Amino acid sequence: MTSPKKTSNKINRLNAQQTSPLDHSIQLDKLDRKIVQLLQADGRRSFSSIARELDVSETAIRTRVGFLQKNNNLKFLAVIDPTRAGYASWAMLGIKVESGASPKMLGLKFAELDAAVWVGILGGRFDLMVELWLSNPEELGNFIEQYCHSCKEVSSVEVMVGLNIQKWGVPVV
Repeated sequence: MTSPKKTSNKINRLNAQQTSPLDHSIQLDKLDRKIVQLLQADGRRSFSSIARELDVSETAIRTRVGFLQKNNNLKFLAVIDPTRAGYASWAMLGIKVESGASPKMLGLKFAELDAAVWVGILGGRFDLMVELWLSNPEELGNFIEQYCHSCKEVSSVEVMVGLNIQKWGVPVV
């Protein structure tokens, strides 16, 4: 079992790893990775059952998970398959940003929209990738017209319409 002193030392070490007040990235140790793997398999699993399996205290599990959540390194989400949840139009938009415009600022604008379920800044062919879930193809067309074709910060957009999901999962930590 992990002693309270070791848990406290772990928190101090994790706090020291942060490089700035805005940077909450940390290095997961072996125990953190095991905890996350178990939660990825079953996000509703109790801390006590995780503690028993990993042979540590429930307090250690609760403290580590709490720290990861507090610093936005771990989030619990309910994930649905859009094709089975009534979203007839599921698409990825590859967006090139106009010269002189900020991909970050444009990404923040897309992130505020309800239809955008994932927004990322990229390096490579596109500056931004935006995943959309919409009720029908007409909504998709309207979204593209309103937020891409009519936006002076968007140089070009490539629409990739989802047809079928072959794999649904998360990376194993």
